[in-house]
Amino acid sequence: MAARRSAGKPQLDDGADELVIPGDDLRLMVRVAFGEHGALGPGKIRLLELIERHGSITAAAKAMGISYRRAWLLVEGMKQAFRDPVVATQHGGAQGGGSGLTPIGREIVQRYRAIERTARAAVGGQLRGLKRALRNSR
Repeated sequence: MAARRSAGKPQLDDGADELVIPGDDLRLMVRVAFGEHGALGPGKIRLLELIERHGSITAAAKAMGISYRRAWLLVEGMKQAFRDPVVATQHGGAQGGGSGLTPIGREIVQRYRAIERTARAAVGGQLRGLKRALRNSR
């Protein structure tokens, strides 16, 4: 799912990070706050998905257009928030290094995406109503 740019705003080809009404630019973005443990939103979930896809924090950061340090700090924040690590890393050597999601990391992604699907089903009509109320709406 490569990001593309349109009118100066990053958007995803499949709308995976945002709840989008097809053909519209009105979006609902889901963010789950955990109080002292921080929050989980589309950026962190996208990072986890890209780590799983590319097998590397470095490659995931590059695909997102963020620095390795930023990606690493996000992963570290999630490591502090959850009782078990969400990303497993293997340092270089004969086999080379790499990263991937742990079982809880995959579970977190699945649960977050389920929350998005539920929200999309629940609020689609309300988003369309807001769209009609906007200036210059079609």
